[in-house]
Amino acid sequence: MVKSIYLCSLREHVGKSLLSIGIMSKLQEEGKKVAYFKPIGIPKGAFSDKADRDVGFIQNTIFKTTLPYDVISPVSIPDCYYVDLIDATKKEDNLQIIKNAYVELSKSYDYIIIEGAPSIKKYIRVGLDDITVAQALGINELVFIQTESSDKCIDNLFFVKKYFEFRNIKIKGVIFNKIDYDYKARIEELEENHIKRYNIPIIGLIEKSLELLSPRVSELMQAIGGELINQSTIEGLNSIVETYLIVAMNVQAALKYLRSVKKVVVITGGDRTDIALAAIEEKVLALILTGFIQPDAKVIYAANEKKIPIILSPSDTYTTIRNMERVRPGIQEEEINLVLEIVKKHLDWDLLLK
Repeated sequence: MVKSIYLCSLREHVGKSLLSIGIMSKLQEEGKKVAYFKPIGIPKGAFSDKADRDVGFIQNTIFKTTLPYDVISPVSIPDCYYVDLIDATKKEDNLQIIKNAYVELSKSYDYIIIEGAPSIKKYIRVGLDDITVAQALGINELVFIQTESSDKCIDNLFFVKKYFEFRNIKIKGVIFNKIDYDYKARIEELEENHIKRYNIPIIGLIEKSLELLSPRVSELMQAIGGELINQSTIEGLNSIVETYLIVAMNVQAALKYLRSVKKVVVITGGDRTDIALAAIEEKVLALILTGFIQPDAKVIYAANEKKIPIILSPSDTYTTIRNMERVRPGIQEEEINLVLEIVKKHLDWDLLLK
């Protein structure tokens, strides 16, 4: 009989896809037949290709199968205007589509890793929230993912436990993911004094990984609608960015900051030749020049010499920064082994697979 692990969360962007990849990789390493299932995929646009980015990535890497996309992610609901596009009266039809796909997957696999909706609240108006879907599939316990690095996590756990009890479903356990390093010890304290009181097992405690959470230069360029003007540096777009620096001061003041950070992208105006040259000399990862102002030729020459991409942003500095802050880094194929090592080390596998 197939064993399902259903991952859910109270908020978005908690790392369900990453955890799915890690859990699948670990089970595959043990020789198990493992499927990935995302009942409701989220396409980029309301009327474009319905493919979900995470589903596509997993299909192309660790879950290569001849099964059609509609079996892996049977229902597609765009994030924008979904209230208008999805009819609540079709709840039963959509649930049956999800159930049929799940039954098809169940025929050939030992485990099914189910990635839930962005939040347990999502799609509740149209009757397709995680709990409703899980119950329709005959699943009576969910794994809750928590990323709060503060004592609010106790309120979240208590709320979810009470809500699940009200909906007649259980919490299998909690995985604390993307937790600040200095908060890990506090969670261990809370486990003894509070979490055990609610009878919620801790399946795992995973701290933040800069390598997994940091965007690549290419992702920043895409987010701002930027243009790479020195194509010979295209390999630099794969660099991982740990921080970025907005530079509007004089060169001497800027150097103090440039020398105190690593793996940095500098954002400045295209007319600030002095800043651009200083940043290149300090070997920053990339230059983002706002206002779509072409830099001086000597800036391009210097950047090419040091293999530093120069990206022109069509927006002003404020808008550029706002767009960069919206970036949600996607996992790359070469990072799968890192994810595998993290979950192998930090998850209680006996508890997760029980």
